[in-house]
Amino acid sequence: MSFKRNPEHETVEFERQLKAQEEGLNSLTIDQYLKNRDRYLKEGRALEGDAAQQVLREKAYLDKVAELREKGLSRKEAEKQASEWIKGQAALHNPDQIAGGIPTNVKGMGDKRINSSLGSQWKYKIDELDEKIRAEAAKMTDDERKSIRLNVKLSN
Repeated sequence: MSFKRNPEHETVEFERQLKAQEEGLNSLTIDQYLKNRDRYLKEGRALEGDAAQQVLREKAYLDKVAELREKGLSRKEAEKQASEWIKGQAALHNPDQIAGGIPTNVKGMGDKRINSSLGSQWKYKIDELDEKIRAEAAKMTDDERKSIRLNVKLSN
């Protein structure tokens, strides 16, 4: 499944976030994926996912302040720079909730523009993935769906 990188976005960061999405998908069992997708289709984004993102954003901000203080910046300047930095960052679900991600599984920060780009592309790709996974799941026993993990390849 191919995702397009905006030429204005950093290649390394785009590939890092795409790889994290792939690893997140492939960490899910088929059963987990289906349950998460069904919940997303019924309810949309889960509120506990927003709360988990906020907790991570606060931690990332404090970590950035500490990092800048260690480099010799005053508290005020470190807080100012950390505030500017955090504005361009998103707390990342891997995979995104739309792609069957666990709402509370928020791992790390990344460029907000790239995260938004990947998220918007999922809207046009998830139906194809869903169809394939559901077709394979229909051929499996419950035990197989609960033990077999996804094997999805995401590329640029």
